[in-house]
Amino acid sequence: MRPLFVLIALLTALFLSERLPAHHGRGDRYDMDSPIKLEGTVKEVFWRNPHIAILVDVIGEDRKVVTWIIEHSNVHTLARMGYHRNTLQPGQEVTAVVNPSTSGDASGLCEKFILADSSEVFVRGATVD
Repeated sequence: MRPLFVLIALLTALFLSERLPAHHGRGDRYDMDSPIKLEGTVKEVFWRNPHIAILVDVIGEDRKVVTWIIEHSNVHTLARMGYHRNTLQPGQEVTAVVNPSTSGDASGLCEKFILADSSEVFVRGATVD
């Protein structure tokens, strides 16, 4: 009975190990070397796990509104950093610094938000000149 348990445990660990890195592999999903700035208006904040999402309406080159989906860390990590569900509010004008999606869609990984008073929130680490 014990060898069967060990075999099942090893197969389960092998199965899970193939999936976990794929979830957190940012390098394949986002261009981590080329952050961009987006100026827009916060549309909505989804304060939930596994990662919060901030929707920002940005006026595109064609003058049409494009809603960007900006992903950040999980609720617990951000709360420890002093952020909460009301740090950004719908209707708020912001500049978002993001690592854009490698697929070309309107999504990115948050590096930081710059508010109208030049303060920075949801800072992850990169800067853009």
